[in-house]
Amino acid sequence: MANPEERSANYARQSSRRLALQALYQCQFTQNSVTELVEQYKTDEYWKKADQDYFAEMIKVCLASEEKFDEIIDGASDYKVAQIDPIELASLRIAVYEYCHSLFIPENVIIAEAIRLCKRFGADEGYKFVNAILDNICKTQNRLTILQ
Repeated sequence: MANPEERSANYARQSSRRLALQALYQCQFTQNSVTELVEQYKTDEYWKKADQDYFAEMIKVCLASEEKFDEIIDGASDYKVAQIDPIELASLRIAVYEYCHSLFIPENVIIAEAIRLCKRFGADEGYKFVNAILDNICKTQNRLTILQ
């Protein structure tokens, strides 16, 4: 069982993911910069609960690596990124970020968090699609070399 400090860090990352999902979804339509997004989400009710540095880094890397992340998602899916619902796509990009850049987070936690976000904000059955893609990525891609 996780100690209170670990639980607090896990909850802060959950809040960061929630904010990142909203920010990445928004970016699909507005093309806001990282700076604009961070400033905007400072007023969100989850901001104080979030790991703010983790949120900012996640958004920065997801936006900068969008093309590469989308190639990874395309390679693990029968659908092209353009066909994926924007919420599910944002969730997938967050999960790919964590898979590639947050090696301290176990794969099963990455998948579970992506599913949690999709169940909360996505289409009714979207979480199943996200689960299948992430499972495929984890089975076929080495975390240490995926971005090389």
